[in-house]
Amino acid sequence: MSELTAGVVYLPIEDIVAPDAERHTNEKGGSQSYIPVRFDLVDGKAMFAMCAVLHEGAEKYGANNWRLIDVEDHLNHLIMHAYAWLAGDRTDDHLSHIMCRAMFAEGVDLKDTTIQKKDD
Repeated sequence: MSELTAGVVYLPIEDIVAPDAERHTNEKGGSQSYIPVRFDLVDGKAMFAMCAVLHEGAEKYGANNWRLIDVEDHLNHLIMHAYAWLAGDRTDDHLSHIMCRAMFAEGVDLKDTTIQKKDD
């Protein structure tokens, strides 16, 4: 675990989506798998904006190319986008690029081997 993720508990995806995952029964008696993370807190419009940047990047560099780039390089680009936005530059969607680069850095740091780079 890196310093960036130290102290954060990550549940393996398999534990969350497994067919035999823990079940939860609500006050009405409805039963379903328990989800221990808060997907409902993600902003939909921000995700659409980030995914538009991901789409453009996949067309330009190839899908999943980001997995072949080091965390430090992702963070350097993230910082560049942050400073560009803070300097008042609005010629690019810097905030969505920051979201992408943060996700890329975290994905590379977690070294998720369950998703492999596919041929483009």
